[in-house]
Amino acid sequence: MPKKTEPRYDTCWRKSRIAARILLREDAGKLTRRDVTLGRKLAADNGVTPRLIRQAIYGFKGRQYQLELSRRKAA
Repeated sequence: MPKKTEPRYDTCWRKSRIAARILLREDAGKLTRRDVTLGRKLAADNGVTPRLIRQAIYGFKGRQYQLELSRRKAA
């Protein structure tokens, strides 16, 4: 754990994981007003890239999500 005086350098990764959770909630149909406002703020952030969001979604959903994507591309 970093000391309180040292800055954290993984903020973009953390924000991307939050954005991925919001996208998953949107797919499930459980999006709230708070999610929408937070999603807009994260979308405007330069550090939150689509690549990091995709990596976070892969981490949450795992192999099943990767197989779904490959099936969509093949069809």
